Amino acid sequence: MTDSARLRRLKAFSLATVTVFSISACASFYHFRPLSHPEPETMPIVEKIPSSYLTVGVRSYHTAQDTHSLFGHQGLWREHVIPIQVVVAEDGEDLQAQIVPDSVFLSLLKKDYRDISPSEAFDIAWQAKVPYQNVKQVLYYTGLILFTIVTLGLGSMIWVLPSPFSQPTPAQSPFGRDLAYKAFPIKTIIYSHGRAGGLFYFNLPFNEKLLSRTKLLFQVRETDLAKKTPPKTLDISIRLGSKSKSRVNPLLEILHGFF
Repeated sequence: MTDSARLRRLKAFSLATVTVFSISACASFYHFRPLSHPEPETMPIVEKIPSSYLTVGVRSYHTAQDTHSLFGHQGLWREHVIPIQVVVAEDGEDLQAQIVPDSVFLSLLKKDYRDISPSEAFDIAWQAKVPYQNVKQVLYYTGLILFTIVTLGLGSMIWVLPSPFSQPTPAQSPFGRDLAYKAFPIKTIIYSHGRAGGLFYFNLPFNEKLLSRTKLLFQVRETDLAKKTPPKTLDISIRLGSKSKSRVNPLLEILHGFF
C-alpha cells in the first residue's frame, strides 16, 4: 500500500471517528417518566387548610431512588436538588385559588430556601452530571488539534464542529424540558372542585435525617366569586417527613458521572 493510500485511509478513518464521537456525545437517550397528580388525600402528607376549602397534598422526592425514578441519573440528587410535589384542591363553591408567586420556601434549621426555577435546577444538575468536565474538554481539544494537524485541509471543517461537552440550554435538552413540564404551573388558577399539581425544586445543604425538621412554606390567595370582598391570603406551613433513606452504590454513582 502506497503512502498516499495510507494517508487517505487515515483521513477517512479519523473523520469518521470524530463524526461518530460528536454525534454520540450530543445524542440524547433521556427516558421520559410521567408524573401523575392524584387527589391530595391519597398523598403521603395531607393538610386541610383551616378557614378555607383547600386541601394540600405533598410528597418529597428527597431520596436517590425517588429522584432517579422521576428523572434518572441526571445529577439532581447528587447536587441536593430536591423535587417536592404539591397538589392543591379547591372544594368550595364559587371559589378560586392561586399560589402566590415567590412565596414558596423550604424552612430548614431556621433558614428559608426559596424554590428555584426548572432552568436553575437544570444548570445545577448538569454540573453534577459531568463532574469531569475540564478533563473531558482538555482531551477533546487536544485530540482536535492533533487531528487538524494530521488532516491539514480538513482542519477548517473540524473547527466548526460543536463541542460535545458544551452545556446546552434547558430548551435544547429533553431533561431540561422535562423539568419544566413537571414544574408546578404557578400562574394556574384553581377553580371550584378543581385541582392543580406539579413539582417545586429546592437546592439546599440537605441531610436526609433533617427532613423531619423541614417545613414547606407558601401562600395561597383564595377569592370568593359570590362576594365582593377582597381575596384572602392564607399562610400555609406543612412539616415534611419520611422514613425512607437513599440506597446508592458509590461506585455506580461515580460511573454515572461519566455517562
